[in-house]
Order: sequence, then C-alpha cells, then structure tokens
Amino acid sequence: MNLRLKMIKEQRMGVLLLLSIIFILEIIIHSNFLFSSSLDSNVPFSFVEEINDEIDDNKLKDKKLELFDPNKCTSEDWQHLGFSKKQAEVLIKYKAKLGGTFSSKEQIKSCFVISEEMFSKISPFLLLPDGNVTKEELNESKNIRYKLRTFDPNIFEIKDWVNIGFSEKQAESILKYKKTLGDGIFSSKEDIKRCYVISSSKYKELEDFIILPKHIYENKTVLKVNTQKDLNSATYQDIFSIINNEIITKRILGFRKVLGGFVSLEQVKDVYDITPDMIRKIFDSFILDLTKVKKINLQTASEQELHNQVYIRKYKSKILEARNKGKDPLQVIPESDPKYQFIMNYLEQ
Repeated sequence: MNLRLKMIKEQRMGVLLLLSIIFILEIIIHSNFLFSSSLDSNVPFSFVEEINDEIDDNKLKDKKLELFDPNKCTSEDWQHLGFSKKQAEVLIKYKAKLGGTFSSKEQIKSCFVISEEMFSKISPFLLLPDGNVTKEELNESKNIRYKLRTFDPNIFEIKDWVNIGFSEKQAESILKYKKTLGDGIFSSKEDIKRCYVISSSKYKELEDFIILPKHIYENKTVLKVNTQKDLNSATYQDIFSIINNEIITKRILGFRKVLGGFVSLEQVKDVYDITPDMIRKIFDSFILDLTKVKKINLQTASEQELHNQVYIRKYKSKILEARNKGKDPLQVIPESDPKYQFIMNYLEQ
C-alpha cells in the first residue's frame, strides 16, 4: 500500500514538472515572437538582422575610393569599404529585396545600415544616377569602369561605342553626328561634348580617356599630316634627327620594344634621363599609329609573353595562378596601379 502511494506521488511530481517545462517554453516562444514583431515594424524590408557592429570609419579614411558599381559589389567588396560582415550581408539582401538592382543613389541611402556620414563619403563614387531614372539612363550608368581605356573616337565603330555603355541606337547617332562635322572627324573634345546623345555626366566619365592624335582618318587608313612621323615605326635616324642624342634615342627604341609600341606620347617621359626639351621636341615632331601596338591576351599569353610586357611582368605569377583557378586574370591588375590606363591599352578585348 505504501509502495503504491509512493508511486502515485512520484507520478504527480513528474506531471507537475512536465507542465512547468511546457509553461516556461510557451513564455520564451511568445516573448521571442513579440520581440521579432517589434523589430519588423522598424526595418524597411521583411527580414530582421541584429546589427551591433559599426562601420570602420578609420578604414574608410585610409582607403582611396574610386568609382564603383554597387550592383556588382559582393559581400567582400562592401567589407573592403569598411562595413562589417553582417552589414554587408544586409546590403546584399536589401538589393535582392529591391529586385536585384540598385537603380539610384537614393535607394542606397535608404538602407538602414548606411549612416548619413557613410553615404556622404561613398556617394560621389557610386556609378548610379541621383533620384528616379529611365531605363535607358540606368543602362548608361552601369558602364563598367575597367572597360574604359584611352581611345580614339575617330576609329570607333558601333560595337566600340556599345562596349563603353551606349545603346546601338545611340552609337548609330554618334556616327551620323560625326559625319556632319568638318572632314567627318572629331577634331576636338568639344565636338564630342556637343553630340546630342552624349549626356554631360557621360562625357565627364569619358573625357579623360579620349585621345585625339593628329591624324586624318580615311577608311581606317592613317594618313600623316605635315612633317610628323609615327613614333611606333620611327627609325633610329628619325628620332636622333629630332633630339640629337644617341643614348636617349637607343633607350626610346628599347623602351618601345619592351612595351610593344607606345599607346601615348606621355610614356616617353618614363625614358631614363630624357630631358624636358627632348620630350617637347618628340611631342611636336611625332604622332602615334595605335594600330602598330602589340596587344596581349591574358587568357592565352605564354609565361614568356607575360614576362616580356614591361607593365604586366610584375603580375605574371598572379595572372597564371588566376588562369589555373578558372578566374578572370584581369582582376589581378589593380586600378590603383599608376600605369593602369596604359596597361588596358595593351590588352586584347
């Protein structure tokens, strides 16, 4: 009898303990639900992140910002700008919530993990328009910085204009506009700026990359004007007759060889011991035929070819490593390289 009473008592205690556990779990679940609901009402989209990290402003101050497209930023890219990992993930999710694309700077500003101070710092570098934009303007704003390189607009065809962010219709209009100019060529940057399909913002983006050699173009054949000769095909005597210095003449020819040709007369300034007077004489006496420049394909170039190109030589190992891993070798060449824009002109499209 005593044994039976003892068992009944233990069973009751077990039931009470079980009920107590269930009650406590109900309280915890209910509390979390209320807490979650409260957070949901304070965020602009339907997911919740607890963001306790702060943006590393010191990292941002030390970093030299450059133009970038936020639509192409990975989590790592955002972290490189100074955001924490959690904040970067929120930015990625926020973009997805918007349909997978930021269409204006205002949308970036609206993301709750970006402070006013942070937005003011990155805003000038965002490759996005302000406010609401048309689809055509949005497509124009998505031009990729690394595709821009110095170019002569007088030899550009439709596909070339498309490659730097214009639609086919805009490219056709640019070529028609060029035909209306004197001799059917762009003789100055002002000619390009006045083209009605090139917006002021687009012109600013392209301005530093536009080169207008002293050439006359006719069916893509370069005709020399006055007494100027092409530095990319100039002989020893051609150069020596201008600067009257045997050593510097040999150095110019040697530099031209390791480069694969000059893409800009500015490169002559890098020749060792060349004087300002020699540079001025070369600028006055020579032009450049860019069709003679030897270009290199980063995907297929041999190790020796990579080594031979003086600007690319230092990236040889990284390029080969990227290729072996199936990655784009162009990405190993940083835009911070002082010769970056020259390098781009030696690469095959």
